[in-house]
Amino acid sequence: MLSVYSGQIIGTVVDALNIRHDILDGRTAKRFFAGEPINEHNHTEILLAIGEVLVEKGIIPTPPVFRRDEISMPVFLAATISRVASRWDNLVSTIQSRSGKTSKQEKAIERFLHLVIVDLALRTFAVMRLAEIEPSKPESPLWVEHNGGGKLLRALIGEAGISRAQLAARVKVTDRTVDNWLDGNNRPTPENLSAIATALVGMIRGTSSEQLELRIRRHFAFAHIADMAASLIGREKVLELGAALVRFVWLITEDVNRMDRPSLEEAFGSELQILRFGTVEPDNNVLLRTLALVEKDAGWKRDIIAATVDWSVSFQLAGAQTMSSESAAGLAEELPVDSCDPDNTEVFSRIMESARGIDFTSLLLHPNPAASLRFGKKMFDDGIAVRRALVLEFPNSAQAHAQLGSFLGMVGKNLERRDLVDEGVIECHIASALMPGWDNPAVEPGIILINIGEYEEALRELNQAAERLPKSTPHLRFSTGYALMKLGEFEEALEHFESVIEARKDYALAHLYAANCAFILMDRRKGVRYA
Repeated sequence: MLSVYSGQIIGTVVDALNIRHDILDGRTAKRFFAGEPINEHNHTEILLAIGEVLVEKGIIPTPPVFRRDEISMPVFLAATISRVASRWDNLVSTIQSRSGKTSKQEKAIERFLHLVIVDLALRTFAVMRLAEIEPSKPESPLWVEHNGGGKLLRALIGEAGISRAQLAARVKVTDRTVDNWLDGNNRPTPENLSAIATALVGMIRGTSSEQLELRIRRHFAFAHIADMAASLIGREKVLELGAALVRFVWLITEDVNRMDRPSLEEAFGSELQILRFGTVEPDNNVLLRTLALVEKDAGWKRDIIAATVDWSVSFQLAGAQTMSSESAAGLAEELPVDSCDPDNTEVFSRIMESARGIDFTSLLLHPNPAASLRFGKKMFDDGIAVRRALVLEFPNSAQAHAQLGSFLGMVGKNLERRDLVDEGVIECHIASALMPGWDNPAVEPGIILINIGEYEEALRELNQAAERLPKSTPHLRFSTGYALMKLGEFEEALEHFESVIEARKDYALAHLYAANCAFILMDRRKGVRYA
């Protein structure tokens, strides 16, 4: 999942929601949904088509104020999806470009899903407030359960006081078809859903045919997404995520209702910003801090606050992106078997444990931007302190030094502290000296310097690594190629990327950068092939 790009996720959701549109059925859309790159114009067209169908089907309500101010909900949705997709893709790229392996991947995925739920809860609150829709009670929703669609249909039949056979006759399908819907073997088509709503209206209290159809349509769509998620992460986790989403929307709404907040007419702009930017909007941090204060689960409390900062920074701080003793991510080689590290597993697990003990009290008690900055710095300082302590405890551990060096490089970049960057480079040199055959710490100084834009320094480091390592590795060649590309040495860079592709034909970034170099060198044939 950590190598899945937004186009593939969007394609899965389009399928789950039964969205049909000429543009979405075309070859370009199918390429996009398969994770292949497309041009910006086609990307915009596809997202607009999705927005149009979501609004037309009523899956996303159009707030009355949008109509009043002539705001196009499909365009608004397309722009919002584009922002969220870009945020996800940047996050995935950050993870893939790191030297370390994403160890315990299921934990990393769980962390991401928590961040997504917090962001989604904030946006759901905004759209429901703008559309003047009351949130559901804070309990686990039916659609996250196994066969959630069938269970809703069963409940509606019971409320309407009719039999399965009577429903089948009214919808003009066989009894077996209704049984399959109820048992979760098949999903009703969009036409079936409309027919079900028409068949039940008048027997379900307080709802019109249109309202009932929207309720059924949304429920079946969300239930299908929940089923797909359950096949990847398990039903128990899906139940937790669904309950958290409903609970957070309820709590945020309750908090806003207790505030001395202006009327919706006056606060329209604020709610619109929440809907547009989610957790990225700084003004939303007050709502999230309040939510974190009332949330009882420590893990969710941590991730509510983590959602307010850059997700890639949060991910690295959590310790999920590390250089594992088992293997390394991307192109880096595995940690050599003859490791001189006394206990690689203990070094790794201790870093993971340290991330769970972060104290959020200081931030929660000081809801202002300055406190946020102090809190972020504290998280960095705590991460450095843990890794320095491990180096003192395991002075001969290449992994301990490599962990500290990589983390210092990341913190130095984010805080613009060159002293930390330089210290990170030195720690990586020590790790490389302790384990000369391991390419990870040898290449990492170049990556650290590339990340702060010092490409000439990076290239010098990478050339020195090439002299020290017993053999050239794809990891080294890729990083060297990137530095050369940034310095305008496109011909030499292309050679490096091509050698990486020869070793790892599935490494997308090598193809992308090779295409870039080839097009600049006017070699269209190669450029097209690699792109």
